[in-house]
Amino acid sequence: MSVSILSNRVLMVILSLTLALLCVSVELAAQVLPPNNCSNVFRYERWGFGWIGIIVPEYNGLTRMDWTLKFSAHGYGSSGQVSQMALYPNRTAAYQNIFQGGRAECYVTFQNYGSELPKIIYAQLNGQVLCTAIEYGAPSLTITRSIKVSIPTRTPVVSSNGSGGNTDITVARSGGSGGAKPIITVNTGTRDENPATDKCGMEGLVGLLIGGETLPHGRFPWMAALYHDDDPDPKKLSLTYKCVATLISSRTVVTAAHCIWEKQPEEMRVYVGRHDLDTHPETGATLMEIQSAFTHPDFVGNLVPDSDIGLLIFTTHVQESNYVRAICMWTSSTLLSNGGVEDATIGGWGNDENGKPTRFPKAAVVQTVSRETCLREMVSAKDFLTPRTLCAGNKKAHGPCLGDSGAGLMIQRNGRWMLRAIVSLAQRSGDTCDLTKYVIYSDVASHLRWIESKIVR
Repeated sequence: MSVSILSNRVLMVILSLTLALLCVSVELAAQVLPPNNCSNVFRYERWGFGWIGIIVPEYNGLTRMDWTLKFSAHGYGSSGQVSQMALYPNRTAAYQNIFQGGRAECYVTFQNYGSELPKIIYAQLNGQVLCTAIEYGAPSLTITRSIKVSIPTRTPVVSSNGSGGNTDITVARSGGSGGAKPIITVNTGTRDENPATDKCGMEGLVGLLIGGETLPHGRFPWMAALYHDDDPDPKKLSLTYKCVATLISSRTVVTAAHCIWEKQPEEMRVYVGRHDLDTHPETGATLMEIQSAFTHPDFVGNLVPDSDIGLLIFTTHVQESNYVRAICMWTSSTLLSNGGVEDATIGGWGNDENGKPTRFPKAAVVQTVSRETCLREMVSAKDFLTPRTLCAGNKKAHGPCLGDSGAGLMIQRNGRWMLRAIVSLAQRSGDTCDLTKYVIYSDVASHLRWIESKIVR
């Protein structure tokens, strides 16, 4: 009798499990995957009896990830939930992938969504928008999830030589994990963000240069400082400030070719968000490693403004902030006003009127002039003036000097700043510059096709 009852109970349990599995199988079979406009970085995948969404960078070797994802789901009162983002399949495996130069994946889980999963409509990594899609019409709900992962691979030890602009930064390099502890912060709240491309050329608060105004931190967030590595020891990094660079995308800066000529990528670093050259580390500033360097093919080491332009490509994307943002690029359809005579702004950390390095960047307003005017007033510079150069100056003799090479000449259009030219040459006067003469720039407008062939966004 008892054996018969036990057998019946076992049969009932088996039957119940079978029915549950059948229900789950039917539910999974009926699951409708939404359109995926982010298939290059995001995929839906089954996880046990449910579904997850996995996000993965398009490139290897990232040691810092700042993901923001947005999903759109039908209905306001749905019981469905999107979990907080986490490392996939777990932290240990993800960190190991990063240390080995691979890609660390992250994921979210979808719970109680019935037959239709939320649609991904936005993915952003380290300030770069990777994909977008149109959200569902009303009634619908937008869910935002984000995660920040940072794995430090080196410990900076800073020393200053007390010379203002010539500060050495020593960074001890280490291979593998080096015992560094990964840092992970998670933000599961919802927030609206505009794509980074909508923010180019937007300056910060208003408060290089000889006689110019000192800039507050972040007014021109595309201004960056270029450093050279002067330490022959491959295990150390000793940096000396050299030139100004301008951020034109999340991975690219433009500078003067003579600032990077015959330098290998590992011999240079760029400090984005830089302001105070005497402070290390500096709030809002990040020291970027260089993956590749390009000088214009017509530049062969002789200082000729006609082709004095170069690009540096970072190994990773910058993190956009109040202190770091790209300038808008000049376009082939954008023209100078009034026959080439127009107000422009130039900024940098160059020497002051006494030939001394500056600690904080300065800016000055200058005026572009026609090539004919420049030729007429600077006859001695006629061999340097071509259709691919531009001249600018002002009556106050304010403008760029030694240490401002590579700085961008900026012109404002409809509330946005655009990069028009790069500082190349100025008339020398003893230990300083004769700014009663025009400064000669490499004209970005003449090199747009070359820049577009090399820029990495």
